[in-house]
Amino acid sequence: MKETLGPQERIRRTQEFGFLYKNGIRFRGRYFTLVYLENKLPFSRLGVVASRKVGRAVARNRAKRRMRDLFRRNKACLPFYADVVAIARKEAAEVPMAELREDFLGGLRSLRKERRTR
Repeated sequence: MKETLGPQERIRRTQEFGFLYKNGIRFRGRYFTLVYLENKLPFSRLGVVASRKVGRAVARNRAKRRMRDLFRRNKACLPFYADVVAIARKEAAEVPMAELREDFLGGLRSLRKERRTR
């Protein structure tokens, strides 16, 4: 399976972020918050946000890069096609990748549970 994150798999428009913030379901993890909403596309999409609270540009970019990497490697684990926004917290740039992965997979498990209850 291809592990790249193509341009069509990215959320970039302000309107799309706003729609997800307003209508999406939230999962609050230890190192990030996931906002997701099922989509009708044949693939999942990701948007990543890291505010200045995360740190300077180097820390923000590192946090975003790590979140994209987690999504790219685990997008096959998503139970359905969804638009996902990952909002990084301050610790996301500094914590070991294994802990970040565990938190992310916990978020994916909550997606499965949430989907069953809807």
